[in-house]
Amino acid sequence: MDRIVSLSPTPRQFTEGLTACLGGMLDELYEALMEQLAADPYLFRIPGDEHGAAGFMDTWTRTLQQQTRVPSAHAR
Repeated sequence: MDRIVSLSPTPRQFTEGLTACLGGMLDELYEALMEQLAADPYLFRIPGDEHGAAGFMDTWTRTLQQQTRVPSAHAR
């Protein structure tokens, strides 16, 4: 990590370098999770939520979007 930071003077270059380093590992993680999901479709269900992880992510994303909205000039 120190080497990546020292070779990457801008945040964008750092991010691109970090992404290149993590890409293979994240691909393998994705494949492992998909295999587990195929073996047991209920594995990633959240207790009490019939929508499972997808419903959780929808709710989480919507909440973040609502919290980061900039008030318009008309709302002031």
